[in-house]
Amino acid sequence: MSRLTRSVWAEVNLQDIAFNTQQFSRLIGNSQLMAVIKANGYGHGALEVAHTVLANGASWLAVAIPEEGVRLRRAGIAAPILVLGAVAPEEAEICVAKDLAVTVHEPELVRILVNAARRMQKTAKIHIKVDTGMSRLGLDVRTAVDFIRDMTKAPGIEVQGVFTHFADADNPNLEYLNWQWSRFEAVMHNLQKLDIKIPFYHAANTAATMFFPKSHLDMVRVGLGLYGMYPDERRPLLLRPALSLKSRVAAVKRVPQGTAVSYGCSYVTWKETTLAVLPIGYADGLSRKLSNQGHVLIGGHVCPIVGKVTMDHTIVDVGDLPVSIGDEVVLIGRQGDIEITADDWARWMDTINYEVTCLISSRVERVYT
Repeated sequence: MSRLTRSVWAEVNLQDIAFNTQQFSRLIGNSQLMAVIKANGYGHGALEVAHTVLANGASWLAVAIPEEGVRLRRAGIAAPILVLGAVAPEEAEICVAKDLAVTVHEPELVRILVNAARRMQKTAKIHIKVDTGMSRLGLDVRTAVDFIRDMTKAPGIEVQGVFTHFADADNPNLEYLNWQWSRFEAVMHNLQKLDIKIPFYHAANTAATMFFPKSHLDMVRVGLGLYGMYPDERRPLLLRPALSLKSRVAAVKRVPQGTAVSYGCSYVTWKETTLAVLPIGYADGLSRKLSNQGHVLIGGHVCPIVGKVTMDHTIVDVGDLPVSIGDEVVLIGRQGDIEITADDWARWMDTINYEVTCLISSRVERVYT
């Protein structure tokens, strides 16, 4: 039986993810590594990434929402999993049932978790988040110590960790990072003065893990670095980009000078040229911001995207290159001696590299190598 396969796919090199995981494991020494695999592993495939990182130094996994953790449990992943995002009251029970650690950032959630744990005769596992300056989720630093002390005595609750999140760890100017760190240090110091034992203190994301080693504590949370992406231009650690995005030419047409291209006629050919149509568009994750901005590789040559990116198709100007239907197109990755990276896309789109990979939609097949 033949299998229907689109001419659009993403290649994910799990050996590169293994290499990156090992790099961070060596960097952090005795601290534990929590691998952040939310958003389908930043677009790389959560389950496949989970197996790879756990085999290469990670001991914890982190997801954003309970559904992501449940999927991993149903696939047989037994490692500790922390839900980093806000858990709704109706999601508390499934977190307890599936042994997912919950981020606690406000008191009411604890009551719901305790009730769920009591009904199931289980223990609710929690990590308490302290807001030191992100102004998103987290307890006020002024009330955090008293709350954490009470939680360590609450029935049906296991406080596995206390953590915070840095807002500006990829800024070479460490002023704000140091301010947040000092506030979290004060919380840790006050808990220790009360002889309150917390198994895991954690604060470092990928950037802080690389650039702020004193924040490694008991555990670090590494996301984008596992996939071979850096938080800024600094390269203190050798990482390998793990994802390539590819397609094939779907149509080729020779057009005269003055030909308008795609919706809105935002591009008009300035000479006779050849246009190649690709079967990939913004429904696949190729942002409209790449219209008349991005480039692709065909036959080892850089070819510009022309006209508006549409939902299912994108047009590139290949000039006088001998391009045929079925030729491979690299949108992210290497072809010959030339490479287009997620950082290039991020520059063209005025965004960050890991938004690029997260945007690659589920209708793009992931092929693992």
